[in-house]
Amino acid sequence: MAESSLTTRTLSGAKWSAIARAGQQVISLSATAVMARLLTPADYGLVGMCTFFLGFASIFRDFGMSAAVIQQKRVEEPLPSTAFWLNAIFGLTTCAVCVLGAPLVARFYHTQALTNIMRALSVSFVLSSLGSVPSTLLSRTMAFRKIAITEITTALASSAVGISCAWSGLGVWSLVAANLTSAATEALAFTLQSRWHPKWKFDFAQIRLIFGFSANLSGFQILNYFARNADNMLLGRYVGAAALGFYSYAYNLMLYPLQHVSGALGRVLFPAFSQVQDDNERFRSAYTRLCSVIAALTFPMTLGMMAVAGPLIDVFLGPKWHPAARLLMILAPVGLVQSIVTTVGYIFMAKGRTDWMLRWGLVSSPLLVASFVVGLPWGTEGVAISYAAFFYALTPPTLAIPFRLIDLSLWTFVRRLMPTLGYSIVMLLATIATRIGLERIGLRPPATLAVCVATGMIVYVGLAVWRKPPFLHDLALLAGHRLPASMRAWLARHDPERT
Repeated sequence: MAESSLTTRTLSGAKWSAIARAGQQVISLSATAVMARLLTPADYGLVGMCTFFLGFASIFRDFGMSAAVIQQKRVEEPLPSTAFWLNAIFGLTTCAVCVLGAPLVARFYHTQALTNIMRALSVSFVLSSLGSVPSTLLSRTMAFRKIAITEITTALASSAVGISCAWSGLGVWSLVAANLTSAATEALAFTLQSRWHPKWKFDFAQIRLIFGFSANLSGFQILNYFARNADNMLLGRYVGAAALGFYSYAYNLMLYPLQHVSGALGRVLFPAFSQVQDDNERFRSAYTRLCSVIAALTFPMTLGMMAVAGPLIDVFLGPKWHPAARLLMILAPVGLVQSIVTTVGYIFMAKGRTDWMLRWGLVSSPLLVASFVVGLPWGTEGVAISYAAFFYALTPPTLAIPFRLIDLSLWTFVRRLMPTLGYSIVMLLATIATRIGLERIGLRPPATLAVCVATGMIVYVGLAVWRKPPFLHDLALLAGHRLPASMRAWLARHDPERT
């Protein structure tokens, strides 16, 4: 590892993370296509009812311990073993609370069957806690190839069990079995891959060492969880299920580039930055380069969805879902900014300043919830517009505060991303013009969508090749392709800031 640059290792890790994410997506979609024909919507609905409560409980299952271990400059016994046994305690406690609280969840939804389903799903907290530290140690050493293999294997195992159970007529319990299989397989595989086993050691001094970091991080995660889910709760309560369906689908589409690009790269950023937490120059350079890679992928994706929102919704969901298209046009630019803003959390964590993170969360989270309340009288579009306005207003301080930790100027950072934004805006305008022209001549949505996507790709790639921005070098590293000698020479000339 010492022979490679930080950026090269990070991009290599991001490649394997992306492979894992893509593999999981393909396996999940394939399994869902089969199981959806064997199960009923009510089966999925029963598990979905538990999701909000289990998602909140999962914050306490780890309590930020994994991130705290990654952030430490040196990790040696008894810290890993202490973290393992503490995670096991948290997992058991969270499971017990969910088991005891299951009747209350069933009463909330007026569905008695949820009691046993909730209790069974709660066992996953115990299973997941056993693989938490082994997974953390793999992430810390940036062994993302092993992590990718584990995650794809887990997806295959859980899908096989779920399909088998559904075929046997077990109904909703097929989904429960798949969930528990995923947790158990992942814990076992991470333990085998890491080749680390806990020792009978528990040191309270180690807990005090990482408690401040983990407690502040968990506090922020709690605030963020409610802020991120408040719009769904408010719309479902005051506007109705149908309107919430349109909003949720548009919001999930907006998140797609963030989840599959920023998410895949983000899990690599934290351990990479933790290794250079005391070297602001290397930290700053690596961060800006990696954000350039994220922008190069997410900016055209989000603005592209904005340009073809109508045909995209009509082709994949049908005309009855067309109201979601307007919401997607409002939210897509938010996704563009979020794909970058979401990375600043790794600066806070790598620098060990989760206290700053929590303080900013105490300010920003109530304001985001307020944005949903302000827009609620105007329905889903009002909520989307109000949320976008508040989010844009909060973006400068959201970036500037963590940038102080690495001595990064906000203007310097924005200037680094401006060329990519410019290419994406030109692509947006070209795609909109193409779509309008095709719709005027009466071309059907599938053909319109295909031509618009091709046009956008040609324009964006053409501009990038013509202008030769530095992010091409990092994208080549990420892809891992062998390049011609002439191209390698050009990349070397345009890579003045190797780290």
